[in-house]
Amino acid sequence: MQRSQIVPDAGSSGSACPPSRAGVSRPDPRFRTPSRSTAHSFRKTQAQGVILPWIGRLSPWVLIAGLAYAAVFVKPSANGAPLSQPVLERRDMFYGAAGDLASLWVVGQHGAILHGVDGATQWSRNVLPTGTSLQAVAVSPAGVVVAVGNHGDLWLKAPGQAWLSTPLPVGEVGAKLLDVAFIDGHFWVSGEMGSLFRAGPDAGVWERLGDEQDVAFNAIRPGAGGDLWIAAEFGRLLRSRDGGKRWSTQELGSESLRAVAFEGQVGVAVGNAGHAYVSRDGGDSWSAVEPFTTDHLHDVAVKEGLWSVVGDHGTYFQTLSPSEAWQNAAPAGLSKGYFTRVLPIAGGNLLVGQQLAMIEGGRLTVITAGGRP
Repeated sequence: MQRSQIVPDAGSSGSACPPSRAGVSRPDPRFRTPSRSTAHSFRKTQAQGVILPWIGRLSPWVLIAGLAYAAVFVKPSANGAPLSQPVLERRDMFYGAAGDLASLWVVGQHGAILHGVDGATQWSRNVLPTGTSLQAVAVSPAGVVVAVGNHGDLWLKAPGQAWLSTPLPVGEVGAKLLDVAFIDGHFWVSGEMGSLFRAGPDAGVWERLGDEQDVAFNAIRPGAGGDLWIAAEFGRLLRSRDGGKRWSTQELGSESLRAVAFEGQVGVAVGNAGHAYVSRDGGDSWSAVEPFTTDHLHDVAVKEGLWSVVGDHGTYFQTLSPSEAWQNAAPAGLSKGYFTRVLPIAGGNLLVGQQLAMIEGGRLTVITAGGRP
């Protein structure tokens, strides 16, 4: 061990026996023999210098060993009621709906899927793992559910089974699937870049119909006499009379058409900037409706002769004669945000968008975060 170097006190003359203030000589403390207590203190300091570093080295391993023991032998427990997830969240935006009061499906942003039962009074929430926004949903009479959305995502749910991802082959550009419908025993899917797919009632095998083209097929709906109709961009209506093998195109102005619906020979097509068109001969000819709004119209539906349209800024109009005046049917309390889907159920309509609203006989019922109207 290296000996400590003794350094003279500041101001020392360096002599062996410096004089005291009284002029009497005294022994130099630097050459005193250590006492017994001083030796004991030195040995204690020496021991601490050896032990403390070892304790410092061992302490992390002791901590790790303690954590490992807790992980293996300590079983956590929780007291109290489990936390329940709200059915609706503040950020939610919904785009599509299908079904009836016995089993109602709603899809929207970030892969959210709502399921309503018991007359749409009880709701549950599911979020698909991809988190991709879903644009539309359809249900077959057998209870097979198909939801479609961005990036070619398609999700299938057979009765009693979990959701299964079966994405469709779409390009990197314009890969959004915009609509799905169950028509005459087949599922149909339409989307951007002319995407059009068909599958059987089990939705297991999908076939692409037609080539890619620079136009969005916004919605596919049934028409009179077994016809198929597609509302598309640039004012286009596409019609097939042979189950989707061949299509003819009509152009109704230049504004994109968002949806089309038929009841018998009467058809209504709606689109951007409030444009609406009526046909009374099964779609052979169309005439423009006198404008009743300048907001974008996103959907049209009909039940028992009552026509309904929804759109931006809380737009909700109805009429019994679609070629004549449409009346503002928005009740007090209806959201001023957009609505993308109107679904006739029971004696009223479900409006889907930034709010989930049931309207029956002019009475508004809003679905809340607790899953109850």
